[in-house]
Amino acid sequence: MRKVNWKALWVVLIAAVIMLPVRSFGAVVSQFIPDMSIYSTHKGGLNKPEGVACSSVYDDIVVADTGNGRLMKYTFINGKVTSQKELHPRQLVYPSELQMNSKGEIFALDRKLRRIDRLSPDGKFEGFVNSTGAPSASSIIPESFKIGANDDIYILDIFGARIIETDPSGKYLRQMALPKGAGFITDLALANGKILLLDSAKADVYISSADGTSFVPLIKNMRKYLDFPSYITYDDGLIYVVDKNGGSIDLFGMDGSFHGRRAGLGWSEGLLYFPGQLCVEGDGYAVITDRENNRVQIFKIVNTAS
Repeated sequence: MRKVNWKALWVVLIAAVIMLPVRSFGAVVSQFIPDMSIYSTHKGGLNKPEGVACSSVYDDIVVADTGNGRLMKYTFINGKVTSQKELHPRQLVYPSELQMNSKGEIFALDRKLRRIDRLSPDGKFEGFVNSTGAPSASSIIPESFKIGANDDIYILDIFGARIIETDPSGKYLRQMALPKGAGFITDLALANGKILLLDSAKADVYISSADGTSFVPLIKNMRKYLDFPSYITYDDGLIYVVDKNGGSIDLFGMDGSFHGRRAGLGWSEGLLYFPGQLCVEGDGYAVITDRENNRVQIFKIVNTAS
């Protein structure tokens, strides 16, 4: 009997999972190709990184090096990291989620102190996002947040069971109640004027109604596709849902249709182990924090006609 080379077979299987095509709008097939990983910095290795933000305007990727209580900023041009810088403002203790606005300012959710820090592009502390003028502003507990195209800030307040929208300076504009009957809303995303909500407990996705005053179901029971949805974002017609326990990135259309599953649980390049935040870089790269593998992985998104 011929001896089976299990190691070689395993490599082939991993490659097959990673390269499995994902159908998108317009009969386009998207492939996620592992491009590179970031493990270490000039001041030591990454430790349990959770957050990442991309800025195509400034060619920057900022990583929340959560276990080390700092941020790492990388210049990313043409698929290569050309420089890196440590950002370590003393006000930031446990950075877990990041966003950048059109000016290159960095916003960091400190999950231990339950606040959102505003930093300059070079990492200098500029203040907190206080939602000035919001009802019961002193009791806001941010679970997640996103920044819109016009730099308005959308905050998921789990204590008040609401979404709060502020202007770029943090001044209150409006609020929307979370949907009744939801399990546990853990994240939100912005999609062409709509707000998406991720219910991690029930594995559902909600979308803001036509009049923008409430939320209605969009995707029900994603458990048939994934294990535990933990993060949601949107780019170019597709909804990206990070499966924390399953180690995957699952794609859905704006009509709620399933468009495929990327990566998978593991330690090899191209696989993920308790992934965190994901962002899509303007040159066609998906960047995701691979928390328990102590790295950030970058996938090239290749679209081809089917």
